[in-house]
Amino acid sequence: METTKIKLVIIWIFILVGGNIFSQNIETNSKSTNNTKSYFSLLLNYSNDYVFMGRKDSITAPYLYFIARYQHKSGFYTSGSVSYLTKSDEGRVDLFLLDVGYNFTAQNFSGDFSVTKYFFNEESYNVLSEVDVTVSAMGSYDFKVVNLMLAASTYFGGSSSGTDFFLSSEISHDFVTNDRKFQFSPTAGIYFGSQNFYESYYINNRYGNGERPKSNGSGSGSGTGSGSGSGSGSGSGTSNGSGTGSGTITTSDSQVISELVIQESEKFNLMAVEVSLPMWYIHKSFAVSFMPSLVFPFNEATIVVDDTIVKEDLKETFYWMLGCRYRFN
Repeated sequence: METTKIKLVIIWIFILVGGNIFSQNIETNSKSTNNTKSYFSLLLNYSNDYVFMGRKDSITAPYLYFIARYQHKSGFYTSGSVSYLTKSDEGRVDLFLLDVGYNFTAQNFSGDFSVTKYFFNEESYNVLSEVDVTVSAMGSYDFKVVNLMLAASTYFGGSSSGTDFFLSSEISHDFVTNDRKFQFSPTAGIYFGSQNFYESYYINNRYGNGERPKSNGSGSGSGTGSGSGSGSGSGSGTSNGSGTGSGTITTSDSQVISELVIQESEKFNLMAVEVSLPMWYIHKSFAVSFMPSLVFPFNEATIVVDDTIVKEDLKETFYWMLGCRYRFN
């Protein structure tokens, strides 16, 4: 199965590179440039599910996002967002985000550094609900034939969640109309990281909600999860170990769990490969975007709950996002 996933991504990369043949008549000066003046923008996005690094909750998490952003001409920016969970029986404000950062462009290279603070609803079952703060750095280069983006991120959880490090890489090619109003960019990404966040999510959400897996005693079983990450960068890791969730967890069906371990929680592994087709239309200060994505998760977690061993059965996931933006110059 994993061989098939890799073959699909290789085919997608050939499409990215080969696409240059069909777009040589398009001007190549569309790459981002430094802002000549400050601006304020409002964004409204909808996503049919929340996925991260190939992982998601067994219950879908469709979100409506409202984002306000201020970009200073110096490169510094700040933004705030509110995420409303639109699932009919779970409707609520589920997450607030505050973000500060700095971005720049130097010829064909662009970079970004940001710090993000998360404020999750106590009832949230979002797979990232145990994360407090993230620190991220990203760099991208336009090679004209393709764009290559690399990123590194550190995710800090609470006192029981630990810290995770992620490296990711994306390759894309831009197709732009002559009037420069419409663009679509086939993209392939590969994502590496650890899974302390995932272990904390299992301890405090999945199992705390009474979803203790059932086993026939042979140590086999199944779990759910798939999805995608975003960002860029590549890397490898050699750290080994496992995290342990200790203490007592009582599920809604009165089952008591004294210990939970995800054996891969501290290992740095390949987590997901994603192919997507982001596209957008821009008219003056208004923009509309749409991004369908297909995600292939790797390295399923081995979960030890007391004496029961469960191997996740992660599957590929298709999800999409629709958004609009208005920019006040």
